[in-house]
Amino acid sequence: MNKSTKKLVYLLGLQVITGLFLILAITYQNKIMMVTSLVILIGTLTYLALVLVQNYRDNQIVDRLTQSVKNINAHEAAQPVLIKPGEKYKELADAINNLSDTKNEQLRESGLVDNEVLKTVNALPVGVMLIDQSSNVIFANPQMANILDRKIASDAHPYTMDVINYKLLTMIDHVFDTHRSTRAEITETTNGNKTLDVQVVFSQNNSSFHLIVIAYDISEVINITQMQVDFLRNASHELKTPVTAISGFAKTLLDGAKDDPEVLTEFLEIINRQSDQLTSLINDILTISHIQKDEVKLTDSVVLRDFVNQEIETQSNQIKQHRLQVHNLIDEHIEVNIDAESLQRIVRNLISNAVKYNRDDGEIMINASIQGNFWYFSVQDTGIGIAKSDLSRIFERFYRSDESRNKQQISGTGLGLSIVNELVQSLSGKITVDSQRGVGSTFTVRLPRK
Repeated sequence: MNKSTKKLVYLLGLQVITGLFLILAITYQNKIMMVTSLVILIGTLTYLALVLVQNYRDNQIVDRLTQSVKNINAHEAAQPVLIKPGEKYKELADAINNLSDTKNEQLRESGLVDNEVLKTVNALPVGVMLIDQSSNVIFANPQMANILDRKIASDAHPYTMDVINYKLLTMIDHVFDTHRSTRAEITETTNGNKTLDVQVVFSQNNSSFHLIVIAYDISEVINITQMQVDFLRNASHELKTPVTAISGFAKTLLDGAKDDPEVLTEFLEIINRQSDQLTSLINDILTISHIQKDEVKLTDSVVLRDFVNQEIETQSNQIKQHRLQVHNLIDEHIEVNIDAESLQRIVRNLISNAVKYNRDDGEIMINASIQGNFWYFSVQDTGIGIAKSDLSRIFERFYRSDESRNKQQISGTGLGLSIVNELVQSLSGKITVDSQRGVGSTFTVRLPRK
């Protein structure tokens, strides 16, 4: 029994005794005893009321201090308990308040750190997913949702709702069973071919554990690597053809064919053509290398119609050879600001492409327009067109359709459209193609006006 309870018992006992004396005083009509009993009774009642009030206040303070301690233990923010100097529990309240302030500061700093960590994880180009030991996803950053191509709920839910790739599911199950981290490359085909570098990390925390799934889309890296391999292979192939021809005919001439004037002339013409082809190929490769340096380009003011007419004139021999009609439909007032050297290569390659892949007696329509913050340049031909299977690859380096590559009906290095595409991109533009087999093709370049 604590002091407050004992005090209440004593007061109640005193009131009972005083009450008995009061009854006796009334019974015997003893005024002195009656007054004395009433005074004692009123005094004890007043004191009892004060004790009850103080006891109530003490209980409130104890409850608040208890709640503060509970909040501190639960790592939650606690409100300070304010007590006047000299009052009961003052020292205890001050000690708990100091502890609460320290804990609140730690929670605030921890919250800031957690917030920064969350921002960092959400900004990562790597997908991150946290799975608890109950197999529930408790966190996933936006990049993981993009990689899995699924909307991931923020509340806890089974990871099988998000992960549908069999190999990834097998990896996660394996880590759950063995408690050992693992890593592998996974091909994701649910939304186009995608290659992922996935690591499932097992993390132990006292008696509990969780899994961290880290996924990185390496498709672009693999594609670039493959493009480099294809570039070297195709470059070797394209270089080998003219070099072999030049070497072969030169050796034939040295072995005695040079003594026949007709054969000598024919072979020298072939060597000359192959030399031109080799020079053209080397120049195109150097052009691509120059584009990749991302050098600062000077801006020139160009009257587009006159500029295109000059390029048409440079290719007049090839145009006459195929009896083509070229229509320059560009308005004479259209003037653009652009690097003239880059524009020359773009226009030259597109017109050359339209000439090479056109039919005899065909047509080429060249046009341009200004729309908002962009200007458009298009070259349309009435040629053989492009098969649907080739449309997605025509801007790759050295790519030519099987017909032109195998039968060699159309000369070229296979770098023209690749050069155009890279030049357009270097100018913050975009090139598109619309083509139909046997009808013709239209290449459209969109470039910013400034």
